[in-house]
Amino acid sequence: MAEQSPASNSLDDRLPHDVALASARLILTRWVAGALVILLTAVSARLLRLPLPEGPLLLTGASILIYNAVLSVFAARIREAEPAQQLRRLQRFVVLQVALDWLSMSAFLHLTGGITSPAIPIFVIHMVMVTILLPGISPYVYATLGTGALAVIAGLESTQVVAHYTVIPGLSADLHRDPIYIGAQVSFFGIVAYATVHLVALVMSRVRETERQVTALLQTSQAVSSTLSLPDVLQRLARSAALALQVRRASIRLLDETGENIPMVAAYGLSETYQNKGPVSLSRSPLDREAMAGQTIVVHDAPRDPRIQYPKEVAEEGIGSILVVPITGRSRTLGVLRVYSEQADRFAPADVSFVLAIARQGAVAIENAMAHEALQNAERARALFVRTVTHELRAPVSGAQSLLRVLVRGMTGELTPQQGEILDRVETRLQNLMELIHDLLALAASKTVELQEAPRPIPLQESIQHAVELAAQEAGEKQIRLRLEAPGEAILVRATPDGLGQIFGNLVGNAVKYTPQGGKVDVLVSLRSAGAVVTVTDTGMGIPAEDLPHLWEEFFRAGNARRSGIAGTGLGLSIVQRLVETFEGMISVQSAEAQGTTFTVTLPIAAS
Repeated sequence: MAEQSPASNSLDDRLPHDVALASARLILTRWVAGALVILLTAVSARLLRLPLPEGPLLLTGASILIYNAVLSVFAARIREAEPAQQLRRLQRFVVLQVALDWLSMSAFLHLTGGITSPAIPIFVIHMVMVTILLPGISPYVYATLGTGALAVIAGLESTQVVAHYTVIPGLSADLHRDPIYIGAQVSFFGIVAYATVHLVALVMSRVRETERQVTALLQTSQAVSSTLSLPDVLQRLARSAALALQVRRASIRLLDETGENIPMVAAYGLSETYQNKGPVSLSRSPLDREAMAGQTIVVHDAPRDPRIQYPKEVAEEGIGSILVVPITGRSRTLGVLRVYSEQADRFAPADVSFVLAIARQGAVAIENAMAHEALQNAERARALFVRTVTHELRAPVSGAQSLLRVLVRGMTGELTPQQGEILDRVETRLQNLMELIHDLLALAASKTVELQEAPRPIPLQESIQHAVELAAQEAGEKQIRLRLEAPGEAILVRATPDGLGQIFGNLVGNAVKYTPQGGKVDVLVSLRSAGAVVTVTDTGMGIPAEDLPHLWEEFFRAGNARRSGIAGTGLGLSIVQRLVETFEGMISVQSAEAQGTTFTVTLPIAAS
């Protein structure tokens, strides 16, 4: 079973959020920067008496705040745009912000002394921010523009094309015209700028890669842990491994019962032809043999590696390199996880440890799914065994009942009162045994998919009417008022006739059985937004509060029901709950001892 890889990798899905976050951080920083320009200008010019061009600098600070306010409005509009257009607009928006910042920084640098300005390091700080927020070559472009801007400002001021402001007392008035000083300052700034950008880019690259790996591990854990179906766990693990390494193909092979063959049990992005290329055995595949021994293998040139069992098929599939890691469980190696790339030498040592971490997470999920599957198989085998045994018991018990009726009716001769009493007791015991056999057969069928009839649209009222008619004789004997209220229009639910018969036969039968002489049993059917709702309410003995949590357990009977002497198997409600859940419905109970009980069954309406 394979799943095709998408055309784009998962990072593309996160780009709009990342760019939006970068934009928001730039806007927030700019509010602080604009306010600081105004505040520090006022302090430096008025309190420290520095020879600053106070007016232009205050105007620069105000301009930063004004255009930042405009950018904030644009940012809000971009957030409301369609997702398909949002990424492109965000990218352009960030470029616009950096360009405006570059212009305002250049103006600020010129007004605070140009090549002799003490504010030159602010350019470097801004470059660090750009490098942190924007990946790729953008920071290097900005470093180039910053160095160029400083050189242009120095050139214009040294040739007196624009005025030069000396803001640091004691500096030579002609220092800004010294070509050696200018060259040294520009060169030093350029070296510092590029070195800073490069170092920060390296750090951020590792940070982003670590963040991506942590996110990928979290997504893998969530994906493989959200199901106990073994095929789903395997398929999700293969897909997660491929997406985590940003490649298009991955597969999982698990060791079979023979301990020799290692068939492919899940694949992502691989063609059907490649998946069906032939069996893989440990004796003929050194690659998998090494991995099953606990080693990790990187195949740098897959078509030419002698350890590949099917080199021709690997070449035809376009596989350039393969990373193979063991899937190690608690006590043994379960199989191998393979990740494929079209490029040769694609996988680095960091990829190996990353995929190993994914495989470890997958091993836990695989073992859990295997354990769940084993429990299901055991439950299915138990149910089939119970069905077989009870089915074999039904015939002799039924025969014994028939022979007993012959005796009880005196067809073989008159019985003494003592003999009649004994035979009545035997008949009661046989009837209880037959009810147990019927319940065990129903329970086995509810637990075994192979024994279940496929649900189909069924008229609800007919099944309930039949259940009420079956209970009517006992209700009449006990002088119980048994009432059914249902809409005249047929309500169709997706179920089976036998299933509905067992659900409402049990609920109505129990209501009559446990309601004393002269009581009431009401069966109400209604149609609501949640589906068809059936309530069965009685005025019987009720259920003790401490017994309610155990009501759905197999063979459980409430304490007052056991003490009443009324026969029962304790299986009916367990069967009812299983059947209701099989039909994708819900069942609930409300009860108070000595007051009565209400069961509510909600079943979804069948699609017309």
